[in-house]
Amino acid sequence: MNFILINEVREGMILAKDVKIYDYTPNKIDLLKEGSKLTSSNIERLKELGSVGLYIYNKDEFNKTPARILDDELKIEAITELEKLFSDLDKNEGKLESSALRGINEISTKIVDSILVNKEYMVNILDLKMYDEYTYHHSLSVSVLSTAIGLSLGLNDKALFDLSLCALLHDIGKTKIARDLITKPDKLTEEEYKIIKSHPLRGGKCVAKNELINERIYNGIISHHEKYDGTGYPFGAKGKEIPLFGRIIAVADVYDALTSKRPYREPNKASETIEYIMAANGSFFDPAVVNAFLKKIAPYPINDYVRLSNGKIGIVTRLFPENPLRPELKIIDKKDIYYNLYEDPNLYNIVIVESL
Repeated sequence: MNFILINEVREGMILAKDVKIYDYTPNKIDLLKEGSKLTSSNIERLKELGSVGLYIYNKDEFNKTPARILDDELKIEAITELEKLFSDLDKNEGKLESSALRGINEISTKIVDSILVNKEYMVNILDLKMYDEYTYHHSLSVSVLSTAIGLSLGLNDKALFDLSLCALLHDIGKTKIARDLITKPDKLTEEEYKIIKSHPLRGGKCVAKNELINERIYNGIISHHEKYDGTGYPFGAKGKEIPLFGRIIAVADVYDALTSKRPYREPNKASETIEYIMAANGSFFDPAVVNAFLKKIAPYPINDYVRLSNGKIGIVTRLFPENPLRPELKIIDKKDIYYNLYEDPNLYNIVIVESL
């Protein structure tokens, strides 16, 4: 299969992955199933919704099933459970009831199972994105990314479950802050920023004393905005003083936030965001966590089109966890030419300059 930019998708092409089409009304979601033949109306609707592109089958691989970290059904189930949980919080004046948490526990189990089944694959951030960027979708993406990092660090299954649950709940404190402030497109005042910075402790208060929340989940929620050099909040903790879950979620949180569309800016490219995280390695982020992150997150997913510093355009054919910024590429040319940017010393002076 190939990832085809939406403007290059044509009627009659065959989908290689399911696609959800949202109509922004309750329970109004149309599903284009893998194997469906695209129509002109499908394509126009996806353009309206801001779709970047689609995974399309080549003619000779139509019956092959592409691997994915998280399927769309689990995404929808997770979003539904998060919406239900946050709604129950409002009804219970900010207290998290165990009954409301059971559905989220099940989602965490499914996320961990999916990550373990597909543990040889790197995570493609495009597979985690949905068309609307609300807190629920961010929490789900951060959970998947955090669990993948935890797997790379060698955490056991129980720790991965706790980490997945912690990441799903990491922004629960924002439910106690006015949404207008959370989504404000303009620069925050000092007082407004102070309110925003209170959400980790507000989140900790929501989950405190819940029988299904253990100490490391609680500590991860309250510490996910701490920075490795001690300049974070709420406590200014430094280095290994910051709980492991907090150090992991800090990386996943920044990665998903920067690659998501916000009211005040367009999303950054995955590669740009990874370079930012690498630059902050040892200052904002734990080096061990960053190294684990780089082994599991794909800046240039398989079948991504990229432009090289020598002007050529290539398609990503192979990833190297040791250096995800230098994959193997098939160069678009009359002949089958491959560039192995990681292993070929003759290509060390060539870099990827942009994803297309």
